[in-house]
Amino acid sequence: MNYIIFDMEWNQPSDITAMVTEPLPVTGEIIEIGAVKLDDSFKIIGELRLYITPKYYTRMHKRIAALTGIRDKDLMTRGIPFPEAYEKFREFCGKEYGFMTWSMSDVPMLIDNMLLHGIDVSDLPVCYDIQRIFGREIMRSDTRYALDSALAILNEKGDTAHDALNDSRNTAIICSHLDLDEYLEEYGAQVFAGQPLRQVYSDHREALNDPALAEVTCPWCGGRLDMEPWIRGERCYMSCGTCPEEDEFLIQLAMTRLPSNTYRARRLMYEMSDDLWDIYMDRKEPLGV
Repeated sequence: MNYIIFDMEWNQPSDITAMVTEPLPVTGEIIEIGAVKLDDSFKIIGELRLYITPKYYTRMHKRIAALTGIRDKDLMTRGIPFPEAYEKFREFCGKEYGFMTWSMSDVPMLIDNMLLHGIDVSDLPVCYDIQRIFGREIMRSDTRYALDSALAILNEKGDTAHDALNDSRNTAIICSHLDLDEYLEEYGAQVFAGQPLRQVYSDHREALNDPALAEVTCPWCGGRLDMEPWIRGERCYMSCGTCPEEDEFLIQLAMTRLPSNTYRARRLMYEMSDDLWDIYMDRKEPLGV
């Protein structure tokens, strides 16, 4: 079993009118993947850096270029198409692996870019949020710490931030301070993603009242989940669903505003872990919509 710590940088449209909306709304196009591979003893056994030539957002957004130092010419001379980069990334991961990220924001972006390029999303691995583990197990808090802040707390000096490989290396440093043998079982959650949802909504309320968004099937038994009301999560809405075989899942619903000032929804499902259950119960306050 390998553990793949990865981070990504992505370009953005110049403004909302330039956003790609088909086959799904995409707020960012990945331009760099950096990854560190750990073995089952959590020792570093490999590194990977990939630059990706953008297909849709072909001019670097000024803010992203300033933040990352990546320029248009870098991607033209060193980049490869996303499908080729993803295949290299999968080869690097190995046959059995789990994802480790600093926060879970990279995982939905990776899924969106896979869907954008027609790549199968039905076999995603177990994911671990190292930011969450650090906050809960080291700081005994639900506060979300920035990566550089966590390094400073641990008296570690990391590599320059906003570089995908450097941020992966810095996350690996944090991992070296964590008792991952003890923590991982509580925090691991397999991710399930389906094809893009097509319905367009005038606002969030209309979406949350759409019964179709609560029609979710279990990826294992195929039965329909018994869904609880949507609640407000962190930058998304959440619900808990239980299948006929009594397996539980956390469902996240994110809304993206389109150039037409309407909205489309993105739904991701996570195998319920002890930690996700704690997150869900801490926020369980029905919206009453």
